[in-house]
Amino acid sequence: MPKIISNSIISSSDHRDEQQGLHSYYCLCSEFILVIDMELGQLPRRETDNSIILTNATRMYKLHAIQKEAKIVKRGENLFEKQYRLHCPRCSLLIAYETTKHLKGGPYTYIVQGALNEIQGVPHEDWEQELPGSGPAAGSEKTGGNEEEEGSAMEVELQIRADENQSAAAQARAFLAASMAASSSSSS
Repeated sequence: MPKIISNSIISSSDHRDEQQGLHSYYCLCSEFILVIDMELGQLPRRETDNSIILTNATRMYKLHAIQKEAKIVKRGENLFEKQYRLHCPRCSLLIAYETTKHLKGGPYTYIVQGALNEIQGVPHEDWEQELPGSGPAAGSEKTGGNEEEEGSAMEVELQIRADENQSAAAQARAFLAASMAASSSSSS
């Protein structure tokens, strides 16, 4: 029998520095979505909707999502933004969006608030936090007709987004529960 020689290196991630390396993030349905070179909590957030900003030129990441529809969002008087939305391939939850048609084609990719978590099957702590401009105090800060119209348009968009995400999250939870039930029944 021939002699087997190996130059394998065995490593363990138990002793790695948490600030270095790659970080994995999952959808609410436990689908792997993102691997990135920095924790999402350390990245800047967008003021308009509190999305996490990924700078495509400086961040190294891989996003596993499918592009579905493009939506036009009103951001102010005579200000519109076309969003190319990226969804979870398993449960269709809105994960991210870009302002250009091609993935990583523009300067930024925006991760929707609360869409991802580092622990599979557990919603992120900011999942149910209010978005900027959507709280009860948001309406009281508005003065003047045009600003009220802008605020109501923003509130409508945020409500639509929240409803879509709640629906997809409910589907993801049902899928997760069904798959856990199926795996427990097959193991017994």
